[in-house]
Amino acid sequence: MLLISRFLQVHRRRRLTKHLSGNIFKRISKLVLLLACFIAINTAVMVFVEEISLGNAIWLSFTTLTTVGYGDYSASTFTGRTVTIITMYIFSISLLSLIIAETIDWKLLATSKKIKGLWEFADMANHIQIINTPNSDTERYLQRLITEIKATPALADLPVQLLTRKYPKGLPDSLSALKVIHRTGMAEDGVIINHINLEKAKHIIILARDAYNSLSDSLTFDLLSRVVEINPNTNIIVEAVLDDNRQRFLALGASAVIRPIRAYPGMVARALSHPGTERVLEDLFEAHGDSLHKAIYTFKDITWGDLVTTCIKQHIGTPLGYFDQGHIIMQPHFDQLCTGEALILLVKEGKTINLDSLQSAL
Repeated sequence: MLLISRFLQVHRRRRLTKHLSGNIFKRISKLVLLLACFIAINTAVMVFVEEISLGNAIWLSFTTLTTVGYGDYSASTFTGRTVTIITMYIFSISLLSLIIAETIDWKLLATSKKIKGLWEFADMANHIQIINTPNSDTERYLQRLITEIKATPALADLPVQLLTRKYPKGLPDSLSALKVIHRTGMAEDGVIINHINLEKAKHIIILARDAYNSLSDSLTFDLLSRVVEINPNTNIIVEAVLDDNRQRFLALGASAVIRPIRAYPGMVARALSHPGTERVLEDLFEAHGDSLHKAIYTFKDITWGDLVTTCIKQHIGTPLGYFDQGHIIMQPHFDQLCTGEALILLVKEGKTINLDSLQSAL
């Protein structure tokens, strides 16, 4: 009785803790191998004792195992029936049930790991890897960033993998709907950084953890050095809180360095798809440098090409669009006749807009 009680305790402990070992696939393989042995034994007995052909013996073993029982073949001798009872009814059917249960458990465990971001996608390649997440308003920023990435034709077909510590219980619905692959972990953890297939990534984005704290650049510098060591040839976009760190990041191996402008995640997408254009966009967000102006100027039935070339020749600025009855028209066709009450101009820093020259030139 003591031996039976001990066996039951061990069995119960193994049953409750078996998923913690991470060896479900190994256990399933062992069960399948053991099942194959019993099927082979039963088949051999059917061939040599019952004198059934090999093909029919295999057929009989499998119909017995699956409890289909067509009745076209069966064991008739005492030895054959005894072996069938032991190998098939007692062991094989039980083993098949265990294999099915283990397979279901493995599927459930895999699904749970994927939801929690603990699953390693070994075949991940040519993907966009986002490392780090902002401390504040994380979900909305990531939703907008990933939406911008997927709306960019050059990036739309690339899978996106997100490494973040924010969602250990699973991504919110807004991000799951975007088909994002989720990995849970600290970006500075050397173990996980080596298990997210960085060496196969097509683009890597390192976000600043805190857009308003310069200490985030120290973490970014460390992450960038790890990334460059793993994959020095990929396109690496890095956010820098301090402009002074731009050259340090570029010298270390970053392809482009941008400011963490949380209100405009499209900046990152532009840096990925059209490198260099992000610097132009950054300048438009600053008080100094070239800037956009709304210049009140009424015009009628003038081709857009004439407006653009005249403004440039007169050193007024570069027209990007115009206002027509309150509606903004951006970059119409060169030959299109335009009528409006104001121009949107990209003007050099310190330049005063003088529309008198425009009036006379047109």
